[in-house]
Amino acid sequence: MSTGTYEEPLPCGGKLKVTKASWEIFYYFSGPDMRYNGIIVLVPGASIEKYISAFNENWAEYEQLKAAIPKGGEFSKPGKQGMTIRIGNFSQGVCIESYHMPISSVQQLEKVISGYRYAAQRAPQIQKFLGSL
Repeated sequence: MSTGTYEEPLPCGGKLKVTKASWEIFYYFSGPDMRYNGIIVLVPGASIEKYISAFNENWAEYEQLKAAIPKGGEFSKPGKQGMTIRIGNFSQGVCIESYHMPISSVQQLEKVISGYRYAAQRAPQIQKFLGSL
């Protein structure tokens, strides 16, 4: 019986990782100047719909805050699913974690969500294939 991990880069950033039993989207963000350890963010396949909803809800809140926060001001707050909503100069947008992968346009938001939907369709196909090995 074969056990292995299938990996595929996703256009939304991150990497789809699939085993027979589970799947996830894996992100690695390097440290600020490459000397520091980076961080890993995992989006479990079982939680993908929660992440899609969280991106949409956090985006709506980001848009409201962007309109309300005075120009030149900075603001950040926790969002749903461990995300961060940031207004100001540094990593503005909806970040998957801390200041990583800021989404600050509808096009970026749609690219991430479509990547997650693709992963949710692709992973079961790969699992079926892995199960037949």
